[in-house]
Parts: sequence; structure tokens; C-alpha cells
Amino acid sequence: MNLNPNAVNYAHQTGHDSGETRQLLQSLLWNRHDLPSLEHSRLYQHQEGFTLTGTVVASLDTQPLHCSYEVKTTSGWKTREVRIHLSNGTKEQSLHLKQDEDNRWWSSGTELRSFAGMNDIDLGITPSTNTLPIRRLQLKPGESASMIAVWIQFPSLTVSPLPQRYTRTGERSYRYESNNGAYQADLEVDEHGLVTKYADVWSRTR
Repeated sequence: MNLNPNAVNYAHQTGHDSGETRQLLQSLLWNRHDLPSLEHSRLYQHQEGFTLTGTVVASLDTQPLHCSYEVKTTSGWKTREVRIHLSNGTKEQSLHLKQDEDNRWWSSGTELRSFAGMNDIDLGITPSTNTLPIRRLQLKPGESASMIAVWIQFPSLTVSPLPQRYTRTGERSYRYESNNGAYQADLEVDEHGLVTKYADVWSRTR
């Protein structure tokens, strides 16, 4: 995400719309401290890779906001698809992005050429998508890596490229930077790479 307690291991099997079987790895709540916001997020594993789902209820720009999202990845944590449904005040919006086997991004049948080759989605309303590059990059303590993410801003759902850098500062801690260091945040994560603390912005309540 850009602003710009130990994990519970669930051995739960659940069906999916496509009929695939998914194992629920983690179910959690995040509380945001700079504005009224609560999120319930889940991480699943399935035959094709992983899926992150979440529901965010917040007050943003003086308007009530409800957002649901689903992000699908490969087994190597490359993002393949994201679906978002957003209700902000009296306005409702949806966004569906998909990446093909040639690493080209598409939206409603239109190719987003400027995002070709980008592997990560960054949803600006949640810390859940920090997990994607953390797991994909597999950094060792002391190592750093830079990339450009497909950044989705809220509540506009504007999509733009965002340069980012991750440095693994400890066994379960990272330094996140975006816009060439203009924004920085220290992250703590669990064994799944899910954020437990995001600077002073988010913390996990369970």
C-alpha cells in the first residue's frame, strides 16, 4: 500500500465460483489510525497460486466508503487479476484488471500498454498488497529490490505506475519506499508476509 499476535493457521477448505478448492491460510482484521477504517482480509492458497480478498469500511473525504476486492496471483506471487467494487457516498464503481501470459495488462478489453511487464498490484486503501512483492521478491535480510507497481488510488480508482523499493531489514521487517524515497514506511509482517504493523498507519487487531 502507498499513502500515498501470531498468525492463526486455518485448515479450512472452501469452494470458489469456478469450482476450485481453496485453503484459507489467514483471516485478519486491520485498523487504520489516520482515519476511521476497518478491514477484514483473507489469504487463500489454491492450485493456480494465491488469492487475497478484503472488505474495507471507512470514512474517506467525509464520505462513507465500502470497498471489496480480490487479487489473484500465480504460485510465484505475480499478480494476474484484480477485481474491485467500490461504494463511496452515493457513487458506485468497479474495476477489473487482468494480466495475460505475455505480461500485458487489460481492462474491459483495452490493453494498458504503459503497464506491460509490471508484476505487482498496489491497492492504495489496504496494506494487504504489500504482501505481493514481499513474497515474490524473496529478499534475504539486508537485501533490497526496486520495481514499478500498478497503483490503484482511492476513491477515484485511477490507475498509474508507481516506482517502489523494498529492503528487508530483519527476519520479519521491511522498509518500503515509493516515488524514489519521497515516501517511506517500516513494515512488520507475519509468516505469510502479511502486514502486522504498517508504520503508524495500520495495525492488526487479530
